[in-house]
Amino acid sequence: MKCQLIFILISCVARNLMANEAGKSLMRGRHFIVGTSHVSPYIHINYGGNKITHVHGFVHEIVVWMAEKHDFTFEYIVPPDGAFGALVNGSWNGLVRQVIYGEIDLVATAFSITYPRSKSIDYTFPFSADPMAILIPYPRLDSTISGIVRPFQYEVWIGIILSMLILATILWLISRFESVVSREPFRGKTGLFDHFWFLFRVVANSNEVIAFTLATRLMVTAWCLTAVVFVNSYTSSLVSYLMAPRFVPVITTVQSLADSKEISLIVLKHTSVESTLFAATSGALAKIGAYLQSHPENQLNSLENIEDQVYYQRKAFPHEETSLIVRIHDDLKATKQCRLAIAKEPLYPDQHAFGLKKHSPLTKTFDQELIWLRQLGLLDHWKASALPPPNRCSAPISQLRSTTNKKLTLDSLSSAFLLYAVGVIASILVFAMELIFFKCF
Repeated sequence: MKCQLIFILISCVARNLMANEAGKSLMRGRHFIVGTSHVSPYIHINYGGNKITHVHGFVHEIVVWMAEKHDFTFEYIVPPDGAFGALVNGSWNGLVRQVIYGEIDLVATAFSITYPRSKSIDYTFPFSADPMAILIPYPRLDSTISGIVRPFQYEVWIGIILSMLILATILWLISRFESVVSREPFRGKTGLFDHFWFLFRVVANSNEVIAFTLATRLMVTAWCLTAVVFVNSYTSSLVSYLMAPRFVPVITTVQSLADSKEISLIVLKHTSVESTLFAATSGALAKIGAYLQSHPENQLNSLENIEDQVYYQRKAFPHEETSLIVRIHDDLKATKQCRLAIAKEPLYPDQHAFGLKKHSPLTKTFDQELIWLRQLGLLDHWKASALPPPNRCSAPISQLRSTTNKKLTLDSLSSAFLLYAVGVIASILVFAMELIFFKCF
C-alpha cells in the first residue's frame, strides 16, 4: 500500500515537472502581446500621452509571475475600440476579435467568462470569482415624519384601539346594569364615550373620574397594568426611531431594480453585462434588458464620470464588486462624502480568466499555473493587497445607522409637531362645529 502511494506521488510530481518543462519550452524567449483594459484593481493603467507608461494591479501580478517563471517578455496594448468583446452583427469586436485574429496573444484584465465567448476563444482556469454587483446612490435616511407611530406595527395600534372600545363598552354596560339594580345614582360619569375617554387618559396618566364599582375597578386595574406595558414599550422604542433612523436603499434586489420607477440601469457597451441582459428571455434580467434596448442612451461608450451619473441622475451601474469598492473609495477621497453604495443583491455571479486563441497550446500551462497559485493562496493575497482599506462608505447597508450622539433636530421631531398641528386643526374644527350647533339649536 505504501509503495503504491509513493509511486502515485512520484508520478504526479514527475508529470507536473514534465508539464512545466513543456510549458517553459513553449514560452521561453517569446515576446507576448497582452491585450488589456483598465479595470482597477485588476488592471490599473497609467498613460503618458497616448502611450502606456505603467501598469499595476491584481492581474498584472499574475502576468509578471508567469513571465519570471517561464522566461518570456510581454507588452500591453488596449483595443482600438475600447471594447471587451461582444458579438455585433455576427462578428466579434474588442479584445475577443483581437485574440481570434492573432493581433494579441493573451487577454489579461477582468475578463468575464461567458458561453458565447467560450465558443470562439479559450478560457484559462478562473483566477477570480467576483459577482457583478450594482452601484447605486448612497441610501437616504428614512423619514421621521411618521416616527411616532412606528414603534408599533399597525396591527398593534388596531389591537389597542379595539381593546379600548371593547373595554369601554363593557364598563358602560356594567354601569348601566348596576345603576338599574341598585336604583341609586352613581357619582361620576357613566356614558359610553366617558368610559372610552377615561381609558385613553389612563394611558396618558390622567386623573379623570368615572363611576366605580368592584367589577369596574378590577377591569380598570387590568387595563392600567396593560397600559404600563404599552407606554413603556412605546417610549423605549420611540427613542431609537427618532435618534437612529434607518438608511433606506433605493433598491435591494435585482427584481426591485427591474420594477423601480426611480432608478434605471446604465451599462458599458459591448461588455458581458450588456450581452447577458440582451440574451435573457425571462425574469428580472429580461425586463431590464428590454428596458436597455428601448433606451439606447443608457448604453455608455466609456465610464467617464460614471460616479456623477449614478449620484446625480439616480442611476444603477453593474460592474465587478471589487472594482466598485475601489470606485467608492476614490469617490470618498475626492468628494469627502458618501455618495455611492453597493446594492445588497448582485446582478449575477461572475468569474474572470485569461483569454487565449481557440485550441492554444498555452491554455493547459496557464491552467496548471493558476491552479498552483490558487493552492498557494497567492491569488487571494494579490487580490486583497490591491483593495483599499475599509471606510465609512463601504459598510453593508443593513449595518448603517445615523450618528448616535447627535442632538435631536427639527427633522427628528417632525412627527411630534405634525401630531400637534393635526390636534390644533381638529380642535378648531370641533370648536367651529360647536358654535354652529349651539347657534342653530
